[in-house]
Amino acid sequence: MKRKTKKVIKLIIKAALIILGAILIYLYIPPLVSLGVLNAGNLFGLTLGIGFIAIGFALNPIVAFIKNQIDSPKGKIIVSAISVVLVVALAFSITFFATLGKVVSHSHYTASNESTVIVLGCQIRGSVPSMSLVQRANAAVKYLNEHPDAVAIAAGGQGPDENLSEGQCIYNLMTEKGIDGSRIIIEDKSTSTDENIANSKRIIDEKGLSRDVAIATNEYHEYRASMICKKNGLNASSIPAPSSPKGKPTFFTREVFGVWAQWIK
Repeated sequence: MKRKTKKVIKLIIKAALIILGAILIYLYIPPLVSLGVLNAGNLFGLTLGIGFIAIGFALNPIVAFIKNQIDSPKGKIIVSAISVVLVVALAFSITFFATLGKVVSHSHYTASNESTVIVLGCQIRGSVPSMSLVQRANAAVKYLNEHPDAVAIAAGGQGPDENLSEGQCIYNLMTEKGIDGSRIIIEDKSTSTDENIANSKRIIDEKGLSRDVAIATNEYHEYRASMICKKNGLNASSIPAPSSPKGKPTFFTREVFGVWAQWIK
C-alpha cells in the first residue's frame, strides 16, 4: 500500500511539474512568436518552463539516482548541494516576487496636475514606431488635452536601425493627434531610460520647468522610471500606457531584472 501511495505521489509531482512548465511556456512565448522579441523576461520564463518539463519527465531516474547515492560517500555532498540550491531558489523567489510587487504597485495612474510630462522613447523599426511607443505617445496626448498648461519632453535618441530619433517620432505622433508642437520639447540624444531622464532633467532646469513630472511610459516601466527620476532629483507620478495582455508576463518579468540592474547602478 505504501509503495502504491508513493507511486501516486510521484505521478502527481511529475504531472504538476510538466503542467507548470507548459503554462510558463504558454505565458512567455507569445512575444517571441508574434514579434520576434526575446529578452530577459521571456528567456527566463521559457527556460524555467522547459526546465520544469525536463525535471518532470526525468523525475524517476533523478529520484533513483539520489536514493542510490544517499548512503555513499557522495551522499552528503549531494544532499548539501540540493539544500543549497533550494535555499538559493527560495531567496531568489522571495526577492523576485517582492520586486514584482513593486513594479505592479507602480503601474497605476497617479498623475494629477503636473505641468511637466516626460514621454520615454521606445523602439522604432525603420520609420515605423513600435506599438509601445504609440501607446506612450497616446497616453501623453490624452494627458495634455486634459491639462492645457502642461508641456511634454519627447525623450529618445536614434538607434542604428532607426530612420529618425525616438524623440522626433514621439513629436510626430503627438502633433498628428492635435497637440500644438510648441508644447513639445524634443530630446534626441539619449540611448537608455537613464539618459532619457537625465537629459530631460537638464532641459527642465534650462527652461525653468517644474521638477514635479508625470512619466508617460508603459505601465510595467513606471517603477524603474520613478527610481531614475528620484536619482535625478525629480518627483515622478505615472501616466501608464497599456501593454499587450499577451506580452505582460514577459515585460513585467523583464522589468524585475531591469530594477535589479538599477539597484546595482
